[in-house]
Amino acid sequence: MKRNPNTANLTKDYIESKISQESIVSKYLNIPIEIVQDCINNNHLITSVFRDDDTNKSMGIQYNAKGRLKVRDFGGYGFFEDIYGTVAYVLSIAFERKIETNNKQDFYFVLKHIAYTFSDIIDGKEVDSNLEPLLINAVNKGKTKKPIIDLVTRSWNKYDKDIWAKWGVDIKYLNTHFVYPIDQYYINRSVNTNPKYYYKQKDPCYAYVLGTNRQGIRLVKLYFPLRNRATELKFVTNCNVLEGLPNLELDNYDYILITKSSKDRLSIGNHLTASPLYGGANDKLNIGVINLPSENYKLTQQEFEWLQNKLASDGMIISLLDFDTTGRNGARYLNETYNIPYIFITRGEFGLPNYECKDFADLHDKYTNNQINDFIKETLTYVELKFKNKGYYPDAYYEGLPYFGL
Repeated sequence: MKRNPNTANLTKDYIESKISQESIVSKYLNIPIEIVQDCINNNHLITSVFRDDDTNKSMGIQYNAKGRLKVRDFGGYGFFEDIYGTVAYVLSIAFERKIETNNKQDFYFVLKHIAYTFSDIIDGKEVDSNLEPLLINAVNKGKTKKPIIDLVTRSWNKYDKDIWAKWGVDIKYLNTHFVYPIDQYYINRSVNTNPKYYYKQKDPCYAYVLGTNRQGIRLVKLYFPLRNRATELKFVTNCNVLEGLPNLELDNYDYILITKSSKDRLSIGNHLTASPLYGGANDKLNIGVINLPSENYKLTQQEFEWLQNKLASDGMIISLLDFDTTGRNGARYLNETYNIPYIFITRGEFGLPNYECKDFADLHDKYTNNQINDFIKETLTYVELKFKNKGYYPDAYYEGLPYFGL
C-alpha cells in the first residue's frame, strides 16, 4: 500500500460504522452489491467465486444471529468466513503469504487494507487505481488453485461402528469403498503446517476418497456426521464430482441408482450386498449406486453417457433423492433432461405413504432388515412394471401398488 489512511481508530466497530459489511464482501470478492443484497434478502445461492468447477450455484451470503455477514461455499473445501476472514483469504492470494485473522498483526493488516481500499470514505482520499485489478486477479487466481487435502488416518473404534451401524453400514464395507476414519487433516500442508482438525469422539470425521484429477491431486470429501449444519461445516472438499464411481466396476448393471449423499449410497450398497435382489430368471441383479455431490448438482451429458455405457442392454438409471423441494427439483431435472425415472421415500406429503424417514439410511433406525427388503422388492416390482413394461397395466393398477414413492 502506497499511503496510509488515519489508522488511529482502526477497529472492527470503526470500520463497520463507515462501511457496510455488504460493501466489503462486494469489493473483495468482485460481486456486484446488488447480487450480494439479493443473496441476503432472498436467501439465494450464487456461483462460487472460490472455484472454477461450480456449475450449480453453491455459495451463500447471509447474516447470522449475531449480525455478522458470513460467506459460505457449500460445495467447496470448507470456506465459511465473516467479512474479515474473507478479506484475509483474498489478501493471502494477492500477497502470496498466509494471512490469518486470529493473528493480531495479520488482523490489523486486514483492517488497514480495508481502510485503504475504502480510503475515499475513511479519509476522503482518492482510491488507488491499482487496487481493483489486484483484488480481481487474486479472486481469479484462487479459482484455479485446487486445494490439496492431506489425511492422517486412525483405526476404527466402537464409536465409529455405532455411528455407521445406525445407517446399516458395517466397517468391512467402508474399507472396500474408500472411506477412512480421520485423526487429522491438512489443507495445502506445504504452506499451512497446522492441522485443520484433530479427532474428537464427539466430532468424528470420515474421508470419502473419490479418485484423482488430471493433475494427480487426490479428490476428497470430509464428512462430520455429528455437526450442526447451520453453525458448523459438515463437509469439507476439494472437488465437485459424482461420488462412488471407483466402485462402479461392471459394465452390465441392471440398475444404476443415483442418490443424494455418500451416506445413502453406502447404506443402500451395503444392504444390497447383504441382501441381493434377483430378477425374473432368478439371476442376481447387478445394481450400482452413485450419488450427486449435492442435490442441486446438474448431471452433464458426458456423465450421463458414461453411466449409460455401464448398463446392460435393458438396464436403467433411476434417481432416489429426498422428497423435499430441492430433491424433487433435482429429480425433475434428471427426468426431463435424461428421461431418468424417479422414486422417493415419502413422509405423508400430498397424501402419499408415510415411511417416517427422509432417506434410505434413516430406514435402518425404524425398520427391520426384513421390512426394508420387502420395501425394496415392492419398489423393484413397481419400477419394472411401470417403466420397463410401460403401458402393460392400466394406470389404476399402479395406484394400488405399494412402493417407496412416486
